[in-house]
Amino acid sequence: MVPPCRLMLGNHDDRMLFVEMFPEAVAENGFVQSVVDRSEGRLVLLDTLDSGHVEGRLCEARLRWLGERLEEARDRPVFLFMHHPPFRIHIPELDRVMLTDANALHDVLLRHGNVRHIFAGHVHRLIAGSWRGIPVSTLRSTNHQTALDFSDSWSLGHEPPAYAVILIDADGVVVHFHDFPAARPGSAIVVGSTG
Repeated sequence: MVPPCRLMLGNHDDRMLFVEMFPEAVAENGFVQSVVDRSEGRLVLLDTLDSGHVEGRLCEARLRWLGERLEEARDRPVFLFMHHPPFRIHIPELDRVMLTDANALHDVLLRHGNVRHIFAGHVHRLIAGSWRGIPVSTLRSTNHQTALDFSDSWSLGHEPPAYAVILIDADGVVVHFHDFPAARPGSAIVVGSTG
């Protein structure tokens, strides 16, 4: 069985090209946002791309759309997925390019009170914690990683790429982080064998 797939935008993406290639992924407001309803709650995928900028943004239209989706969920748990984290990770270079309107996002979340976890990317690090009382998780990249360096300069990390398996049930959220080997030029990765 192949699980359903939802695509999201990152800061290097081109929204116009994406919309041209995947018109079914576009919400009614023209942004690449969607909702997945499951028995365990509602997954909300946000478009935080601010074209031409590294940092993220949620304009009034996107915040209004989010508020409407949270209102529809009422008292059901909501799990928010977004590229740019709204919280500082205390690596100064990356904190300069986080979601610029985090306070406006928090105002919307506070009004509804049903977001149980925020998942983000962008920082290329495995991070777990909480932001204003909401649990948060970020992932490493399938490309390059950010070093654990709290100075004012960004440096490349040497950790392998990673992905996550997120399990959500009535008891809570469990995130399994998994490293995988990166192919080196001239090498091959064996993914299975017949013997």
